[in-house]
Amino acid sequence: MKSRSRFILHPSSVLLCLLLAAPLAARADTTVVTFDQEFVNWADPHVATFAFPSGGEPYLQITLHLTLGCPGSPGDCDPWDRLAQLHVLVPVTDTTSERYEIARFITPYDITGGGGPGSCSWDFDVTDYQSLLRDSVTLSLSITTWIGGNQGWLVTCEFEFISGTPDIVAYQVLNLWDFGYLVYGDPARPPEEYILPHSIVADDLCEYMMVRAVCTGHGQGNTHNAAEFSNKWHRVWIGASEFTHQLWRDDCDYNDCSPQGGTWRYDRAGWCPGDKVLPWDNYYFDFSQGETVDFYYEIQPYENVCRPDNPECISGVTCDDCQYNSTGHTEPNYCLSVQAFFYGAPLSSDPREFAETPADFALAQNYPNPFNPQTTIRFSLPVSGFARMTVYNLAGEVVTRVFAERLTAGSHEIAFDGSQLASGVYFYTLDFRGARATRKMLLLK
Repeated sequence: MKSRSRFILHPSSVLLCLLLAAPLAARADTTVVTFDQEFVNWADPHVATFAFPSGGEPYLQITLHLTLGCPGSPGDCDPWDRLAQLHVLVPVTDTTSERYEIARFITPYDITGGGGPGSCSWDFDVTDYQSLLRDSVTLSLSITTWIGGNQGWLVTCEFEFISGTPDIVAYQVLNLWDFGYLVYGDPARPPEEYILPHSIVADDLCEYMMVRAVCTGHGQGNTHNAAEFSNKWHRVWIGASEFTHQLWRDDCDYNDCSPQGGTWRYDRAGWCPGDKVLPWDNYYFDFSQGETVDFYYEIQPYENVCRPDNPECISGVTCDDCQYNSTGHTEPNYCLSVQAFFYGAPLSSDPREFAETPADFALAQNYPNPFNPQTTIRFSLPVSGFARMTVYNLAGEVVTRVFAERLTAGSHEIAFDGSQLASGVYFYTLDFRGARATRKMLLLK
């Protein structure tokens, strides 16, 4: 197996994420090959159960290496771009399961003719799904192809586990919304009637959250050529924080899986032919343990006037074609998966057991006090972890967030500047792993 450089994303106070590099040329401690040259030529999911590492200590990194190959003569690859997804199926009852998407890719146009590569491969960082990738794991592989016969794809999925102790882990993942086909642009079926709000209580293990959206637009020949070739904004709300994203890929021409046939160079709504779909990750820190956090998802308002039920649509006049067909005019829609991840201290043998906050967690009195306009605040953390300091006024209102970041164990101090505040009494709090310490300070100008 080729050696690879591996990277893990963690938040920081400046960019909300800090890039940490694992050792170069690290070798897999455990490798699990699941689907191996699995032949897929139809849209029916391929479902199978595999033995993964047993539950216990967390892994530093888990990478999915996915390879797409072509059947040999007289077979060949499906020459069309198709939506493909890999899900973990988690049993809910004896007869039902909940699916969690862990990887999405789009198959390439023709890669065997015209000097194409003949196969494509991608690496997916699936470390945050490690709570699902333990013991007996049922995977569902699907590609929306109806080519049939001896054309199709040979799919191999190899999971590479790297041992080590991470600073923080995603101990839980929840589905917020999962739509394989969300109609876009029809006033009778607006997305907001289906993407209903969610509310989740932040448990006392949670140090921060992340919401991951994976979305691709499909359908063409409509108003704005939606949704495949239409650049629209998508927005997620986490609590009172708003995150906006343009669902658009403008780098399809630089695809490593090339050259291809067809229109593979064209920019698209969140995807490129012959490439993995990139997730849109949003980190959220501004909450307290036990607080209820609300989640919303919005899509830019849009109406497709080139639809069969629009009485004002006239084929060849207002639109090229008012009727949907299987070729140049198809209904605009999104394939949308949105998940919430909850992060905390490294897992122990019990995936929900966290170390208690040590007794010597301390917040010192600021000095000088009273102050004008600057003062120093010292505190100590016995172990590394996510910490947050907030300043409140006498009414209990938040004045400012001093910091919210992962810190190392030991003594720390920060300089607080009250230049923008009025004279008066303020409280500053330090939150760390479910514990809170509070001190009072006086600003005199």
